[in-house]
Amino acid sequence: MLWPAVSASDLIELVVEFNEENYKNCLKTNGYAGFVFFDIGSVLLDLDWDVSFQAYENLLPEGSKFNYSNTFKLLRENSVLQNWCTGQIGAFDYAQSFMHALKKTSKLQDDYHFSAFEIKKADSFVVGSLRPSVLELAKKLKDLNFGIGVLSNATTWHEVVIEKRLPVRDIFDVCIFSQDLGCEKPEQKIYEIAQSEAERFVQKRFNATLHFKDIYFIDDTPSNVKAARAMNWNASLVLLFNEHILEQISKNKLSEIQIIEASHKRDNLIFGQDAAKRVEKIFERIVTL
Repeated sequence: MLWPAVSASDLIELVVEFNEENYKNCLKTNGYAGFVFFDIGSVLLDLDWDVSFQAYENLLPEGSKFNYSNTFKLLRENSVLQNWCTGQIGAFDYAQSFMHALKKTSKLQDDYHFSAFEIKKADSFVVGSLRPSVLELAKKLKDLNFGIGVLSNATTWHEVVIEKRLPVRDIFDVCIFSQDLGCEKPEQKIYEIAQSEAERFVQKRFNATLHFKDIYFIDDTPSNVKAARAMNWNASLVLLFNEHILEQISKNKLSEIQIIEASHKRDNLIFGQDAAKRVEKIFERIVTL
């Protein structure tokens, strides 16, 4: 949850542009170009946690502040977040757990009331606008004989909003959601399932065998990218720092701790078309938009 921590070493090791030779060799040898998995949040569309947090705060009595750090910490300690993201608890149980955590961290009386619907609505505000040029990139990859898929930890509530912005199952060949599988990124199991589904698609569509070296993956969370690389996939981090922060980093004006802290703050990040350009750059040796 929240914008992920990004370190200086992550910027050096994980932000790469994919090589065109690999897909050309695959296309020449196997008749297909490869398979690309996209994360959804902060890749295909914006995520804005601050908007969601403000909606939560609006549910509280006047003058109260939403302590998101302590609230989500409590939910993590009780495994509520993990169970919610992996489909092991339903919407009712999650809403009840969230309301309990919110009352505790905001020091509210037990009889203070807000509804599960209000919690769901505030939670859903995190899902922002579609990045149209990234969607066009995915379609062009498909035209080049790539299979395309999504690999996401999006919850049931988020998926409803995502589908309104982007009908993923109408566009992508494989759709992997953690809530359907009982596991989530960066657990190895979800990557194994994703690879298996991609293999099935390539066999059916191209009558060919998909090799791990021909699978590509992009995500904004370093641990998720590292997990994909552990599967021997081609994986790259979508860099969301704005130009000012990148300049500060290049001039060694930020310590490692300051870089990580900066990665959690909205004002240091980019959204919309600016962020879409970072995604496009990862594929610019393969696709020209």
